[in-house]
This record gives sequence, C-alpha cells and structure tokens, in this order.
Amino acid sequence: MKGSKVEGLEAMMVCMSRVLSVLLFVVALIFPVTPLWPEEDWKSFLPDGEGKDVTAQLCGTCHNLQKVVVSRKSLQEWERSVYDMVARGAQIFPDEADQIAKYLAKSFPPGRPVTQ
Repeated sequence: MKGSKVEGLEAMMVCMSRVLSVLLFVVALIFPVTPLWPEEDWKSFLPDGEGKDVTAQLCGTCHNLQKVVVSRKSLQEWERSVYDMVARGAQIFPDEADQIAKYLAKSFPPGRPVTQ
C-alpha cells in the first residue's frame, strides 16, 4: 500500500513538471524577451552612413530594429522589404525608401556576420 502511494506521488510530480514546462513555454511565446531590450540598443547596431537617421526614424516607427539589424539581404531584397512596408502603410516617400534600401544593402549585405 505504501509503495502505491509513493508511485502515485511520483506520477503526480512528473505530471506537474510537464504542465509547468508547457506553461513556461506558452508564457515565453506570449511575452518574448526581445521587446524588453530597449530600442536604443537596436539603434546602436546601425552603422554610420548616409541613410542611418532616416532608417532609424522611419523603420523604427512601426517596429523595433531587431529584424533589420540581424537580416542580410541584397539591394533588390531590401528594396522589396522596404516597399512591402510602404504597401502595408508605412509613411515613407519614394526617395526615402530608396535611401533606406541603399543604406541597408550597404550596411547589411549577404554574407556579413550578424555580430558586426
């Protein structure tokens, strides 16, 4: 009888452990850590160059710059991304969009390490 109580307790502990693991996973999905990283930190990853200020100001209006600074794309891919944002409602003039795409292509081209 005593053995079955211990086995039952162990089974309950395993079950609770699994439930807690799933709960923590769901919480991590709902409340990711990255938004807790201040936007200024992401801006610090933008290298100096023509277009940095307009990129930080206009791209950072709708979303943080994390995806920008970790992406690596060609000029054509950056143009596609920037104009996609314009199509979604970003308030960016065509000359600004071109400047942003050129800056991003120069700053974050394919093959450049993410840590740079």
